Amino acid sequence: MTLQTFFPRIAAATFVASALLFLASACSKQDRDTAGAKARDAYDRASEATKDAYADTKAAMGKAWDEMKAYTFEQRERFAASAKAMESNMEVQASRLRAEQAEAEASASRQAAMAELKNAQADYKQKVAALGDATAATWESAKQNVIVAWNRMEAAYHNARAK
Repeated sequence: MTLQTFFPRIAAATFVASALLFLASACSKQDRDTAGAKARDAYDRASEATKDAYADTKAAMGKAWDEMKAYTFEQRERFAASAKAMESNMEVQASRLRAEQAEAEASASRQAAMAELKNAQADYKQKVAALGDATAATWESAKQNVIVAWNRMEAAYHNARAK
């Protein structure tokens, strides 16, 4: 499951659950109980889809890094393109976190975690940009810098998500 299919499913499940709850308010107790059970079922399915999508995304990113670690200097353009694609994916996820933070009053620890994520993203972008200056002699070092920056950014994301 990709992010493109994940979020429409969540939106649809949320809409169905909301509609059922709305309709339940004008029904008999039995109808409300049935609607409530359906809403709980829709929520459970959406929750499971969220967990599955997260696991799928994490596995796909891990596999991508495993493949990218072996790229040679001659494959630097492909490495840089893949690193930028992963950066874009992380930016989407980070934007969602920032939107959630904006909707709710964020704790000090959440604000600090979001600041670290922002710093880690900036560091990663700088390391990816530096790939363009790498030579055959400095390629492995530049590649490792990107990998270390990615690990920092990913850890910062997971920390912010947990807050």
